[in-house]
Amino acid sequence: MASFPSAATILLSVSLMKDVEGTVTVSTSGGTGIPNQQALTLRCSYTVTPGDVVTSFAWRRLEGNTVVNIVSGSVTPQKAVFLDSWQNKGVFVGDYTSSLDIQLPASHVTSNYAGTYNCQVSGLSNTGQVDASASVLASPFISGLPSIYTVIESSRLRIDCSTYTTPGNPPTTRYTWTYGGSTFSTGAVLDRSSISRSQGGNYTCTASNTLTPSGGSQQQGTATAQVNVNVQYAPSISGLPSAQTVTEFSNLRIDCSTYTTPGNPPTTRYTWTYGGSTVSTGAVLDRSRISRSQGGNYTCTASNTLTPSGGSQQQGTATAQVNVNVQYPATVSMFTANSLGGSVTVNESDQVTLRCHVDSNPRSVIRLLNGTEELTRADNSLTAEYRLESADCRQRGNYSCTAINYIGAPVSQRLELLVKCFPRLDETVAQQLKYASRLGGKVNVSVSVLAYPLPTFTWSRTTSTSKDLTGSSSPVSDISVTARLHLTNLQQQDFGDYRLTVDDGVGGSVAYTVSIVSEGPPQMPTQFRDLDNATTSSVWLSWLPGFNGGHPQTFLLEHLTFATRLWTVYKTYADTGKMMVVEVTGLTPGDIYIFRLHARNDYVDSNRYVLVETRTAGDPPNQQKLETPCSCTGLIAGSTVGGMLLTLLIGGIVLMVLYRKVYKPRLGHIMKETASRKSTRNHETAEMDNRGYSSLDQINGPAQYSNMEESEKQQYSQLKIYENTKVDAAAETSTYEGIAETPPVTYESIRVSPYQNTGAHSQGPDNGNK
Repeated sequence: MASFPSAATILLSVSLMKDVEGTVTVSTSGGTGIPNQQALTLRCSYTVTPGDVVTSFAWRRLEGNTVVNIVSGSVTPQKAVFLDSWQNKGVFVGDYTSSLDIQLPASHVTSNYAGTYNCQVSGLSNTGQVDASASVLASPFISGLPSIYTVIESSRLRIDCSTYTTPGNPPTTRYTWTYGGSTFSTGAVLDRSSISRSQGGNYTCTASNTLTPSGGSQQQGTATAQVNVNVQYAPSISGLPSAQTVTEFSNLRIDCSTYTTPGNPPTTRYTWTYGGSTVSTGAVLDRSRISRSQGGNYTCTASNTLTPSGGSQQQGTATAQVNVNVQYPATVSMFTANSLGGSVTVNESDQVTLRCHVDSNPRSVIRLLNGTEELTRADNSLTAEYRLESADCRQRGNYSCTAINYIGAPVSQRLELLVKCFPRLDETVAQQLKYASRLGGKVNVSVSVLAYPLPTFTWSRTTSTSKDLTGSSSPVSDISVTARLHLTNLQQQDFGDYRLTVDDGVGGSVAYTVSIVSEGPPQMPTQFRDLDNATTSSVWLSWLPGFNGGHPQTFLLEHLTFATRLWTVYKTYADTGKMMVVEVTGLTPGDIYIFRLHARNDYVDSNRYVLVETRTAGDPPNQQKLETPCSCTGLIAGSTVGGMLLTLLIGGIVLMVLYRKVYKPRLGHIMKETASRKSTRNHETAEMDNRGYSSLDQINGPAQYSNMEESEKQQYSQLKIYENTKVDAAAETSTYEGIAETPPVTYESIRVSPYQNTGAHSQGPDNGNK
């Protein structure tokens, strides 16, 4: 049933129909009615000629071709009976004598009562009647507008109020939409593009027209209807950590609902996916004893069901991803040498590349070790590499790769590197290829050799001997073995050279000469030199001990200053069996010193010295004294001249002695070396550690010998050697007094190789100059 305006007016038009006789006259006047506001009144007036009487009246309504009685009455007696649609509703408001008005209360006025009515008045002589056309003014009527309208957020909201409106009378209708107390739209259509959740709520449509009743003031007919716009939206996830770190075999638990804001509607479903598959259909991701293979990206999806009005159902979803970082301790997945693992054999001088690959999270600190020696270290890494550019026999051993990332304990993997090497003397062991003993005595010979595979040894001699030369050997390490020969009750024919042949069994062999000589004085030290790092009060000296003659030896160090012209014993040093380096302290700044070195053993003292000249840093202490004026000039000059003459006299005597004993055969050479001292000095440090002081000392230079058998001659550096004749005591303390020329000193680079045997009888070009 269509809605009606809030007010209506019925206009009643009456046309007069007179009897031919003209005895009854009927007329009407209009009335105004508004539904629910103003009653609908139909007025009918009549007059009769004198002598005529109205007997009855009636009100009828024309409904199409049908006439329906709605009121039937009489004037005498006065009564009015309402029929049909007016029954129990209509009210007679006339006075019966002149008016027959009827009224429909406002509460019953609807557009259904609009139409044509007829008032009929019957008299004694004839009947008069008139038709009345009633029009009902009505407001528009809204019906069917949904009380709730559901729309999905960000979609378009469109509601046409006219679709749900029945126009009033007059039919011209105006529309307004209001929201939150304000007019939002002045058309029939409520239109919001990309609506947001904050724009949901109650919207009111008002439809109106203008009502102008007869004889009344103009007013508005209105109808309103309200719709609640329900904006549906998906849930949202925020705050879920983008990364979560766990330790392998621990429990992983993440509750997605903790980070979810429900949508509209609030009912939320959850799923967890991993690697494209669903791993959980609840809000909680729960993985007990998680493994490293289960690390990676996990996605939480929160969803609800959206049901828009007039649309198809759909899902509102929100997703968030978390990267699960499963940390685990390090494991060494591969450790190789030249891409081989386990036990790897290479040739000496081969390039060897060690590589280690580690599986760990987080990355590890990786160390490559040779035994306990760290070769390289890689921090925060999964790989480490170290390269031996040229493998050495001594680099054989157990290598290991260790890794730790502080999640678990350190792990390690090992490999054995075997380096094939040609036999040679083991320079890490004090070597002695010359031994001294007495007639009837004994000697224990030992020679240590590096080789892999471990070699065999054969002792032999070019001359016949009754001694057992079988010897023995014992391993020192995986690459070092010591050959031994024990001889007792030595006879004269047992002294001399012995040959040791070393054979590694794979085509490599080498022979060494070992000499057994009679006990005697120690040989002179070599490489006696100034190390050129003097201070104002000290100098550094070094020398290489010679053969000890079969007994422990010591070294006596003395120095001579030009200021005092006296030899002073500085200190005695025990033989260390290797290059000796000492600091001489307590010296005078800027002074020149000559040092001499003398070797001694329990058997006899060496009869030769080696000398070297050096100078302390700074200015001489008497320099300023010479420059300072003095009033005693004559006294000082006289003393100076006398001192100089005395010095020249003593110096001349000493020079004569030295010239005859030593300097004469070598004077030209000495002068040359002294003049070129600063340019020929060589500071190369010997790398040799040899207590045998024998054929290992391959020294390119002339040698000096004194009172030695031919078999005891050895090579020595070009250090000047002076015989200690001990003719008189004065020579011990003032040998160099008066010498105008700096004592001769030579410097030579001595190359000592543990891999070459020069033989016990190797001689230099000056061999024989004694």
